[in-house]
Amino acid sequence: MAAGMEVHEIQHSMKRRTSWHDYSRKGTYMLTLVVRERMPLLGTLKGCLEGEVTPYVEYSELGSAIVQEEQKKINRYYPQVEVWKLCVMPDHLHMIVRINEDMGEGKHLGKVVAGFKSGCNNAFWRLFNIHETPRHGLFEDGYCDKILMHDGQLDNWKRYLDDNPRRLMTKRQNPAFFTVLADMEVAGERCKVVGNRFLLDIPDKVAVIVHRRYTDDELARLRGEWLLCGERGGVLVSAAISQKEKVILREAMSRGYSIILLRENGFPKLYKPSGEAFNACAKGLLLQISPWDFHYEKRVITRAQCLHLNAMAERIAAGK
Repeated sequence: MAAGMEVHEIQHSMKRRTSWHDYSRKGTYMLTLVVRERMPLLGTLKGCLEGEVTPYVEYSELGSAIVQEEQKKINRYYPQVEVWKLCVMPDHLHMIVRINEDMGEGKHLGKVVAGFKSGCNNAFWRLFNIHETPRHGLFEDGYCDKILMHDGQLDNWKRYLDDNPRRLMTKRQNPAFFTVLADMEVAGERCKVVGNRFLLDIPDKVAVIVHRRYTDDELARLRGEWLLCGERGGVLVSAAISQKEKVILREAMSRGYSIILLRENGFPKLYKPSGEAFNACAKGLLLQISPWDFHYEKRVITRAQCLHLNAMAERIAAGK
C-alpha cells in the first residue's frame, strides 16, 4: 500500500501452475481444457446406463478434427512430447501427455498447450465459417494440469478418462444428486450440501464418532452396531476425521449403506464427487454437508472444527 500498489485478496484458481515445478523438463501430465461457456461443440453424449450401448461421445466435426488432426500436431511440432491418451467430451477435453526429454530454452508445457489451442481455434473458425478473427477462441483462458507424482496415479487417470461418458450420463440422469445447494438448513445451521438430501428424513441414523478413550472391545461393539444400522436401511452420519472413522465409513460404503458425510471444506464451483463416492451419490446413498465455504488451501482441521462437526453429526443422528 505504501508503494502505491493495489491490494486485493488472492484469487485462487485450479488453472494456476505449480510454482516449484519446471514444466520444460521430463514429466507426465493430465491436462483439462474447457470450451468457452461450456458450449457442447465437441460432440454429443450417446447410449444409456441400463441399455446395451455403453455411454460414449459421438464427435462433432470439430471434435473429429481435434482427435484426427490437432492432437497429432503436438508431436509434430514438439517431438519431445507424446499424447498418451485423449478424452473428448461435449464441452471439454482431457489429455495425458508425456514430455520424454528436456525441451530446452524457451519451450515448456504452456507453449505446447498454447500451440494446440491455436490449432483448435483455426479448426473452429474454419468449420463455423468465421472469417474475421474473433476476440475469443474455442477454449476458456488457461488450463488445468495435474502432475504424475506417484505409483498408480497414471492408471487412475486412464480409468477416469475412460469412465467420463458414463459419469456424465449418470449426472444427467440424476441431476438432483449432483447439484450443490448453497443455503440449506441442517442441524440448525446454514450449510452447503451435495447428494441425496432426503437421507436426512430417515429416522434410523447413528453418529459414527470414535473417541480416543474407546478400548478395542468397545470399538468392536460400536462398529457392529453402526454397520447393523446400515444393514437395516439406516444412515451412518460422520465427519470421518480419525483413521478409524474413515475405515468404518469405507466399509459401510463398500457394503452399499447410506451415509451422511460432514466436511471441513465446502464445495467448489462445478464440484462432483469422485471414485466410490460418485457411484454412491448416483445411487442416492450419499449426502455430503459442509457448514463452511470452500477454500483452496490445504488446511489441517482444528480441534474446534472437529468438535463442531461431531456435534452436528450427533444432532443430525438425533433428528434435530
